[in-house]
Amino acid sequence: MPRLAVLHYALGRFGGAAKIAILQAVYLSRMGFNVEMFYGGPILDDWKRKAMERVPVNSLPLGLPKSLQDAKNIIMTLKELRAFDAILVSYGVCPFFAFYLTMFFGRKVIWYCGEPLRALWEEYVSMESYKGLSRTVEPTSRVLYGKTYSSLFLSRRLYNASIHIIRTLDRRTAKSYRKIIANSRFTGKIIDQLYSRNDGVIVVYPGIDLAQYPNVEVGKCQADFILAVGAMIPMKNHITLLKAFKKLQRQHKAQTKLVIVGDGPLKSEILSAIQELNLNVELKANVTEEELFAYYMKCRFVVHVALYEPFGLVPLEAAVFGKPAIVSSVGGPKEIVVNNQTGLLVNPFDPEEISNAMSYLVRNKKRTCEMGLKAHKRVIEEFNMEKSSERIAEILRSII
Repeated sequence: MPRLAVLHYALGRFGGAAKIAILQAVYLSRMGFNVEMFYGGPILDDWKRKAMERVPVNSLPLGLPKSLQDAKNIIMTLKELRAFDAILVSYGVCPFFAFYLTMFFGRKVIWYCGEPLRALWEEYVSMESYKGLSRTVEPTSRVLYGKTYSSLFLSRRLYNASIHIIRTLDRRTAKSYRKIIANSRFTGKIIDQLYSRNDGVIVVYPGIDLAQYPNVEVGKCQADFILAVGAMIPMKNHITLLKAFKKLQRQHKAQTKLVIVGDGPLKSEILSAIQELNLNVELKANVTEEELFAYYMKCRFVVHVALYEPFGLVPLEAAVFGKPAIVSSVGGPKEIVVNNQTGLLVNPFDPEEISNAMSYLVRNKKRTCEMGLKAHKRVIEEFNMEKSSERIAEILRSII
């Protein structure tokens, strides 16, 4: 039985990437691999239990030591990884640790790429400066690497030199992976643009773990609110959504309520916008998975207009419950939703277009229900975790 290490570091928060990494470890263990997971960063208790019920979970260090003990942990982990037949970097690890992996084990390392590290490459992904778009970079860096390193890397005087060095390191790492798998065609194009590998990029969509949803009742279209799910960070585009909802609220006064599930550094700004625009919006933070499922079950439809998101689990989760999604026409979500069949595609920068799409689904309840049923069928057939993991297993076996 081949030994497989699945590595993931949740940089700053537990989200969809961490869930997929854990599911990949669990499903690949069912497919004949002797899997161990190496995980760093925050993790929800129920997801930690889910992983540990099936595979051993080891601690994964960052690659930039802040102490002698950190350096010892890095060396110890690299020694442990030497014994594995293949290493799957799921979504991402610290860029310095990724460099060590390819330097010592390059021929047996595969990268399942959710997106290149955005703090390095934001301008290539979205044509925006990371400083203007992602205010989460500096606080996340301080938590992960400490004040001293962060002050050096992100200082005005050294920033350009630091970014040049880390980008060079990242390109060297990406070219040394045995193979790269992208989670969407959108991500694949960015990888081609940034790293110029000769062997091309394989696209394997992530999937939903259908076993998570044992009691889903599909077809219930009696719902009383619109749902948005996502961390309160700039990329999730909440402010534009609120502007769109303001227009919708004027058109359908008593019929509209928006529930936003999420938390994050922009929460106070979002709360201020809700009050300023006088919106019927409810914020929900720190919800359990069961509570989140209940919101999906009870909502009319989901709005997910993130900016340049590489994939996006939210439309898939909504589809499991038979709910269509309004998603961004840029980035990966447009590969999930079939326009006018399983949901609607909109320009995420245009509040009026988003509002018109919401209005259409509010006014056409029967059509909304039909779209939701088609979305459910599509996610079951095309975006399930077993199908996704089988394809990854084939690729892993080809290098062992």
